[in-house]
Amino acid sequence: MKFTPYGRQDISKEDIEAVIAVLKSDYLTQGPAIDSFEKAVCLEAGAGHAIACCNGTAALHLACMAADVQPGDVAVTTAVTFVASANCAKYMGAEVLFADIDPENLTMSPLACRRLLEKAKAEQKPIKVVVTVDLAGHPCDMQAFSQLKQEFGFVWIQDACHSIGATWEDSRGIRWKIGEWPGPDMTVLSFHPVKHITTGEGGMILTHDDLLASKLRKLRTHGITRESDEFLNTGEAFAEDGAPNPWYYEMQQLGYNYRITDIQAALGESQLHRLAAGIVRRREIAAAYESRLGRHPHISFPKVTEGVGHAYHLAIALVDFNAVGKSRAAVMNYLKQAGIGTQVHYIPIPLMPYYSKSANLNEVPESLAYYRKALSLPCFPQLSDGDIARICSVLEVALS
Repeated sequence: MKFTPYGRQDISKEDIEAVIAVLKSDYLTQGPAIDSFEKAVCLEAGAGHAIACCNGTAALHLACMAADVQPGDVAVTTAVTFVASANCAKYMGAEVLFADIDPENLTMSPLACRRLLEKAKAEQKPIKVVVTVDLAGHPCDMQAFSQLKQEFGFVWIQDACHSIGATWEDSRGIRWKIGEWPGPDMTVLSFHPVKHITTGEGGMILTHDDLLASKLRKLRTHGITRESDEFLNTGEAFAEDGAPNPWYYEMQQLGYNYRITDIQAALGESQLHRLAAGIVRRREIAAAYESRLGRHPHISFPKVTEGVGHAYHLAIALVDFNAVGKSRAAVMNYLKQAGIGTQVHYIPIPLMPYYSKSANLNEVPESLAYYRKALSLPCFPQLSDGDIARICSVLEVALS
C-alpha cells in the first residue's frame, strides 16, 4: 500500500530539466538563475522587490534584522503558527507576545492584537514589530492590520509562508495578490517541499520599499555590498581616476550567509509555472473534504472570509474528539495504519517549554480550543478524487 502523506512536492520533467541546465552551467550559486527567479516571483506576486534566501526561517530572521529589532524590543505574533514566526524576533533579543486567533478563519485576531498593542503602549513599552501569519493559506485581515499599523506605528512583517497565490478583496472591491499590496513592510514566503512551490529548502522576502530591499540583500550576504555607490571607505574603494577598484567590497554591518543557490532558484522558477493550477486543485480538494465530511456531526471546517481566495497549503478539519469518544492519537494512528498521513498545525507556541514560562495562556483561549480539535488532512495537487474519497471513508470509520 502506497503511503499518502499530508503534503508532498510535485517534481515534473520540466523541473528536472531546469535543474540539469544549471548543473551544466558556469554558475551553481550567485549566478543569473537567482535574479531570474526573483524577477519571476515579483511578476507573479506584483511585488516591488524579491530577495531569495535559503529558507523561510532565514527570511523571517532577515526581515527582523531589516526592521532593526533590538534587544529589549517587543514583538507580537499569533499563538497558532510554526515556531519560526516567534523565533525570528527572539534571535534579535526581543520579547515575544502572543495574540489569540480568530476562531472563524484561524489567523491572528486584530482585536486580540489591539489589546496587546494598547497594553504595551500604556506601559510605555510600545511594540516594535507584528508578525501576522496567513495560516493554512488564508490571508490575515489585511486592512485591519494596516489600520493598526497606522495607529501604533509598528513594523509589519506578513508571514505568508502558507499563502503564495492567495488573494483578498479590499473594502472598495479591489482584489489583491499576496505581496502586491504595500501595507505590510515585508512579506515572507517559504519554498519547503510541502508548500505550493518548492526549491528543496528556500525562502523569500517581498517588499515595495527600495531601502529595505537594499538592506535585505546585504544582510543575506554577510552584510557585504559590492555596489560602488554604497561604498563608505572611498579612499580604499576607488582608484586615482575615480573608477571603483575591481576587487573591492565592503562589509558594512553584521549579516549572515543566507543565500539560495542557482540550483534551487531554477527549480523554484520552473515550479512557479504550475502555481495557479496547483491552487485550483487544492481548492477542489478542500471543497471535496468539506462537502463530504462536513455532514459528520462532529467535524467542522474553518470559515473562509468573504472576498478571500484561499491558497489551501493545508486542509484543516476540526474534529470534536471528546464528542466522538476517541483520542486524536488513536484516530491518527488508525489513519496511518491505513496508509494515510495526517498532522496537527500547530501546537500553540505558548505551550512550548521554551516559551511557556513567560506566555499567558489566559490570553489565547481560542488558540487552545482550536488545538484540541485540529487535524490536517492530505492536501496536494497529485491527490485524485479516488484518493480523497478513500481518505474520507477511512476517517469516517476511524471516528465511528
